[in-house]
Amino acid sequence: MDKLPNSEIPNKPGIYIFKDRNEIPLYVGKAKNLRKRVGSYFNPNSPWKVKRLVSESKEVSFLISKSESDALLTEYSFIQEYRPKYNIQFKDDKSYPYISITNQDWERVLVTRNLNRDNLNFGPFAFVGSARKSLDHLINIYPVRTCNESVFKRHQKLEKPCLLYDIDKCCAPCVGLVSREKYLGYIKEIEKFYTGHSDELISAREDLMEQQSSNQNYENAAKTRDLIRHLESARESQILMTSDKHSVDVIAINIGKFDVIASCAIIRNGRVVGEKKIKIEPLEPSDIESYISELIVSIVPNEDSAELILLNHEVQNKKEIEKIISKKTQKKTVIEFPKKGWKGEILNTLIIDSEEMRRVSNLKRRTDLEFRTLSLEQLMNYLSLPNIPYRIEGYDISNMGESNRVGSMVVMEDGLIKTSLNRIFHIKSFSGQDDFKSIEEVLFRRLKRLASNDSSSDISFDKTPDLILIDGGKGQLNSAIKVCNHLGLEIPVVSLAKKNEEVYLPNRNMPINLPDDSEALNILTTIRDEAHRFALSEHRRLRVKSLKKDDLLSIQGVGDKTLRVLFNEFGSLTKISKASYDELVIVVKPSIAEKVYEFFNARY
Repeated sequence: MDKLPNSEIPNKPGIYIFKDRNEIPLYVGKAKNLRKRVGSYFNPNSPWKVKRLVSESKEVSFLISKSESDALLTEYSFIQEYRPKYNIQFKDDKSYPYISITNQDWERVLVTRNLNRDNLNFGPFAFVGSARKSLDHLINIYPVRTCNESVFKRHQKLEKPCLLYDIDKCCAPCVGLVSREKYLGYIKEIEKFYTGHSDELISAREDLMEQQSSNQNYENAAKTRDLIRHLESARESQILMTSDKHSVDVIAINIGKFDVIASCAIIRNGRVVGEKKIKIEPLEPSDIESYISELIVSIVPNEDSAELILLNHEVQNKKEIEKIISKKTQKKTVIEFPKKGWKGEILNTLIIDSEEMRRVSNLKRRTDLEFRTLSLEQLMNYLSLPNIPYRIEGYDISNMGESNRVGSMVVMEDGLIKTSLNRIFHIKSFSGQDDFKSIEEVLFRRLKRLASNDSSSDISFDKTPDLILIDGGKGQLNSAIKVCNHLGLEIPVVSLAKKNEEVYLPNRNMPINLPDDSEALNILTTIRDEAHRFALSEHRRLRVKSLKKDDLLSIQGVGDKTLRVLFNEFGSLTKISKASYDELVIVVKPSIAEKVYEFFNARY
């Protein structure tokens, strides 16, 4: 789709709709300024999701609103009606499990996510397993039917009860083995349990058990005891949240650079009866705030909704969100942002939960292809690369003295380190300590096959990197560029210096600094650190191989006594070489621990 002329786009608030060639809505959004907002979609540096949306679109239509608030209401109604492909598809209250008692002659009790307003519905429950476990325990006491209508009618016709009757899980109303009065009594007891009167039911059973014991009717007392245990187990599916019997919906929102995480607790009469956790990844990470209202509206259950919502993230369009939720739930709803009191305490609990979700999400995200693509795209933009760097090769040098000089190559493909492709180079062409010459040798040996189009039996060398990363500063970068120019290869090269994480680019005297919290910087530091670790491990292996026990005596401050302590603790030279400073300082003085650690880990 070509960019629309500015004159065709109103400079007013409203909603915009991207449509495909069949005029089916692909995406609905709102804006304070339609012209400015729609124009941003045609930026050549837009995220790949936006580019894909634009490429699939045939036209953009508009609806002008009186205000941004009115646009929010209109946007919500359009999304609910059309469910556009590129809008975030929020689930409604059906994601929560409920216990339902059907409106039939012989009522059925079941666990369901598909609510029927003609039935009695109890919940929502935190987990479907909790709902089923709760109902299973109650069926042991109140053996009502759980079968569907077709099974019920089939056994009516056969005049024979099913297996559930034989194992005391049903009283067989299908063949008239229970009176209507007794069956209705079972239903009323189940209803009483799920309306918050479980303590009353348990207390009555306890009185009965005591009476049976007093009458020496121990067999029946034992049965009543078992029934009490079933009631208590059923009650355990609901978690106590507050000492007072408050009913609120609590939402904690955690906003990241690429997504939004929300943790929701549904509290009824002081107990958590439902939980929901949501993660959304907007079309444009820079426009996350605009999705918050949709998230809040979607996460509130339709059934048995509370009139009070506690929220940790203040929103400008609070009144409009309240209107939408009130219309959805048929209740007047109020949103609050508490800091103290019981409301603040409940909210803080959910905030901690959302922070833990964020931690886990960040770990998982880096294995997600879509996220990795966005991160690589970000790196491309920061470094002004011609293409997304799907393959990045990182290089580091580790040397000490005349021998044991090694260079490492690590490979990242699609945002993941491919350890099977990592390689070690032993420096052979010269003597001495020279990082610049070492880089030249390693890169020349790696790239010469690409320059001559020679095939290699080593799969590590059969692809051209989209980016080469050198551990070091301007001097190391120039050495790498020198090799690429010599071989006639146009491969982008940058270097990353440890001090202040400065990035050096070709044809620039001064380095640049990427944002500390950017995924682009995380990519570079991950590669650099892995290359350093890989080179150092090989260097240490070679060095330890050539060392003798007494060589440690060359370290200033290490004598026979210290040597004995180290070997008594670690057992071998190899284990001493791999020990961290924190491990060393436990057995020797800090000054000695530092020198021993440097002896094996120093980089020159």
